[in-house]
Amino acid sequence: MYIVSFHLIFNENANVLSQRLGVPFVEDMNPKDNDIIIVFGAHECADKLVQIQSEIKVKYIIIQSEQFHGKAFDNKYYVQLIKNNAILDFSKENIRRLKQNLSTSAYSIYFYDFFQTETPKLEDRPIDFFFCGSRSPERVRVLHEFKAANPEYTYEIDFSYSYVNPLLLNEKLKQVKYVLNIPFYKDNSLETHRINRAISLGCQVVSLPSADKEMNLKYEPYIYIVPRLTDFSLLLELEPKKGYVQLMEDFGIYQIQTNVNGIRHAEKKLNEKNASNG
Repeated sequence: MYIVSFHLIFNENANVLSQRLGVPFVEDMNPKDNDIIIVFGAHECADKLVQIQSEIKVKYIIIQSEQFHGKAFDNKYYVQLIKNNAILDFSKENIRRLKQNLSTSAYSIYFYDFFQTETPKLEDRPIDFFFCGSRSPERVRVLHEFKAANPEYTYEIDFSYSYVNPLLLNEKLKQVKYVLNIPFYKDNSLETHRINRAISLGCQVVSLPSADKEMNLKYEPYIYIVPRLTDFSLLLELEPKKGYVQLMEDFGIYQIQTNVNGIRHAEKKLNEKNASNG
């Protein structure tokens, strides 16, 4: 078993998982019969992965990172991958939708884990509010209203994919006090990858609620969740939310172990299937 990643943004998570499982994270995939491959960013090369699986007896364990209502699920090859392989997904609500619509096999709710590093104190960071992500009319509107209501603060808003490289993103986040989490899709699942990265680098996070009420409740001690972004006020929120160390102690470490157990269980079942198929 080994790990691959087809998007830079997941490479740190792949590295962490590699250490936790004791399996290699490889840059160049050279699949052979009966390989079991853990895949991050499968939506980026779904057609290639389907083709490989049609030619070679390989099995994938897919770390599913995409919103169910997102563009990835318009891709017939990605849908085929999700239907025919084991997955770990970041949201119970997403899993419910996947099982209902695609009858997929989900083994655990995936916790995006990051390396912990030294970070500046919150008060020493020059950027008050930061957002990066794809442009949408709703995001533009929400951010415009928030800036108009809070003109005295410093902002950096990026819709141009300037921070696809996670090393650049991490260095930028070390300069940020508050990361804004604004969903792209309606009925979204909580973007725990974005949130966990920000918290791990010492940022506070302000988020609109997701459709996953259970995850909203789970993350409420660690992020500010407000019905409208303009409901958030630095003048009222004087007490910072709990940080990454506390999040890990409260449920992160347990969830990571559940992920490891889920992957090992999937590996065992896939090996048994390979053995029975000769």
